[in-house]
Amino acid sequence: MPGQPGKLQASFVSGELADTLEARKDLKYYRSGLRQAINCIPLPQGPATLRPYTRQVSRARRMMEAVSLASATVSAPSGGTAAHAVDGDPATRVVTGDLSGAGPHVVLLVEFAAPAEVSAVDVAPFRCAVAGRISVEYWDGAAWQILNADRALRTVDRSRRFCAPPAAPVTAALWRVVARDLAATGTVELAGVAFWREGASYGVSRLRSFGYSREEAYDLELTGGHGDVYKAGAGWVAGFALPHSAEELAHSRWRQQLNTALLFCATRRTTRIFRENADLEWEVSPAPFEDVPDHDFGDRDYTNGLPAVWDFQFVNVTTGVFTITVDGEETAAIGPVSNPALNPATTMPLMVEALEALPTIKPGLTAVSITSPMRVRLTFSGAGNEGQVIVNATRVLNAADAAVSWQLIQKGKKGGEPIFSDLRGWPRCGAFYQQRLLVGGAPGVPNAFVASVTGEYFSLQTEITRANGAFVAPMDTEGAEVIEEMLPARALLIFTSEGEYWLSNPTLTKEQAPAPVKASSHGIAPAVPVVENEGGAIFVSATGATLLKFGWNEVDQTYATERLSVLAVHLVKDVIDLARKRATADTDANLLWYVQADGAVRIVTLLREQDVTGFARVETDGRALAVCANAANEVTLLFEREVAGAPVRFIERAESGLLLDQAVTIEFVTPSATVTGLNDHEDVEVWAIGDDEVYGPFRVAGGMVTLPVPVSTVTVGRWRPFLAETLPPSREVGPQIVTESAVGFHTVRLLLQGTTSVAVGANGEEVVDVPLLDFGGVPDVPSLLAPFTGRRVMDGFPGAVDDPTVVVTQLRPGFITLKSITPEGDF
Repeated sequence: MPGQPGKLQASFVSGELADTLEARKDLKYYRSGLRQAINCIPLPQGPATLRPYTRQVSRARRMMEAVSLASATVSAPSGGTAAHAVDGDPATRVVTGDLSGAGPHVVLLVEFAAPAEVSAVDVAPFRCAVAGRISVEYWDGAAWQILNADRALRTVDRSRRFCAPPAAPVTAALWRVVARDLAATGTVELAGVAFWREGASYGVSRLRSFGYSREEAYDLELTGGHGDVYKAGAGWVAGFALPHSAEELAHSRWRQQLNTALLFCATRRTTRIFRENADLEWEVSPAPFEDVPDHDFGDRDYTNGLPAVWDFQFVNVTTGVFTITVDGEETAAIGPVSNPALNPATTMPLMVEALEALPTIKPGLTAVSITSPMRVRLTFSGAGNEGQVIVNATRVLNAADAAVSWQLIQKGKKGGEPIFSDLRGWPRCGAFYQQRLLVGGAPGVPNAFVASVTGEYFSLQTEITRANGAFVAPMDTEGAEVIEEMLPARALLIFTSEGEYWLSNPTLTKEQAPAPVKASSHGIAPAVPVVENEGGAIFVSATGATLLKFGWNEVDQTYATERLSVLAVHLVKDVIDLARKRATADTDANLLWYVQADGAVRIVTLLREQDVTGFARVETDGRALAVCANAANEVTLLFEREVAGAPVRFIERAESGLLLDQAVTIEFVTPSATVTGLNDHEDVEVWAIGDDEVYGPFRVAGGMVTLPVPVSTVTVGRWRPFLAETLPPSREVGPQIVTESAVGFHTVRLLLQGTTSVAVGANGEEVVDVPLLDFGGVPDVPSLLAPFTGRRVMDGFPGAVDDPTVVVTQLRPGFITLKSITPEGDF
């Protein structure tokens, strides 16, 4: 029978809308929105497709705890005092005799009374008089095995943590530190060794991207005391010691450029994580700030100030009348003085009087006569004259061939203490901008940032007077406003606890004061990353419940803030992490991934030039704790999932075309129906995709499942379906006239593309599977290799409700792209 007219919806770009908008059917966004958008991504062209599911990379590491060496025997077979390696004093070292050649040369041997479980060994610091290699090895009962490969041995101090992979400790009684492949003859020095194992609990973790290049891109999982390195497109490669506690990491910010990353925390000295041009070589040390400027905090008397001292010499001045210009202000005429060089007792009081009359100089100057050569020395002492005082010029008013020369003897310096330190706190954030490192938000001066010398990121020498010199830039803010983050974009963007600013200076120079312009007053959520997007920035408000864009407005020629989550306020709550994935051929739009404190994950499709802002939920068997997007444009997440009834954390990567979460793929030499090695899915429901056919669900027992048929390749993982539920239709029958009677849809027409699994329901009734194989057809290929593209009609849906909707979902894993929905009903 012919169909009745229906309401076509061919666009889902507004994503899931808040239920408070269900009465606003007049909004243009209503026609492209959904009541529920789960495990789907709205595409800019209109359809909605399956979100990328995740592949397991590794178990995450639990918190490290020390392994006691009290009962271990420590010796130094190649010479030196072995006790120096375990006395906790970095100044005492094991120093071997002269070594050379390939080795191995055992620098240190550690024997436990019984086999010890070890996850990491610190060797810190160490060096050698010549180049070579160093490794940590353990005896497995038959041979010495290298732990996590060897590292470079150089002539400068370096520290390394040699690690076993997360959740895969090594148990052995005999351990040794070995030098090998020495380029010449020399001694090896080693200051300390420490052993660590994973404890029973997890701590706060953060995922941060470290991108040297797209080919050498990494995800770092940072936990209290430790960091793990995961390479893009691969897995875990190395680990390093980290001085931060879990609490400090929870309040930290991150900035990375090329081989250097900086970890900022107000209560911990800024830490530099340096990749030494190799996957395994990670050096962690305090950021090497030099010449940190002093600041007068006003709560103590400082005695380290220095007054400016200038010498004045009189040339051909017989009866002198002269002026001195200081800090741009010229004195009144001084004199006449008869032969001032020979009459300092008369000249000096006049000079002091004239200078103290200047508005920039306070009383208290002192003057003395210097005899060889004859000159007057002025010391700009006295309260209020602290710091630099600059003599700009002198003029002799009554003789053309006379002059008064001046010479700086001592540069003035205000008393104070370093602007950031262990006592006063450290910068909360930083940014690389115009060949400078900017750091700001230190507790002692929370509204100021410090700019380094141009081209020298760690030199903060403010005594340089040229344009490239370092400087301190306090912002004009009220109350306790704190700089929380800085981001280079079209201009330098500065985010504080109270508002958003942009720096209007086209060039950052010491000769021109920075001019921050306040654009809005939302404030930023502490420790949540700010991500660049389309030339602007995406950030989370101080409340953690609003997602905003801070971007350039061409009309007004200024930056302005736009609320992105105004139509999906119910999907933004207590955001703790945020990442951006760049547009790909699959999406043509950037994707924002964010994690909430309750473990929920959301994805936002963003293409603002086409008015696309589509929010969607990620539903999975577990809770998310962190997210990042690396330089290879991969999204990595930290999940906590139940395994055999206990919480276990996993590092997972989102992968386009994958149909299962926490997926693991196993290849068999000979086809098999028994799949083992599934311990990370113990006692949970999983699905299996074997040779492109879907099987399941199964419950894993003893780390295994049995498929109905043997397969050559199988991918096993957890699954939650795609779900798109439409908004109720407009019931308007005339201008401002509606009908509220209960109605229902009886037919649903779907336009699908590349789909292998789809189910549909209407009016709140159970969903039914949609057959994608025409009647009489016989599949000759696995279902995932025969995607359906075209129209499907399902009719006979019962029921009548006040607000009928259509649900498009799945009853088994499979591909799906929904291009349009056309429901038909008797209204």
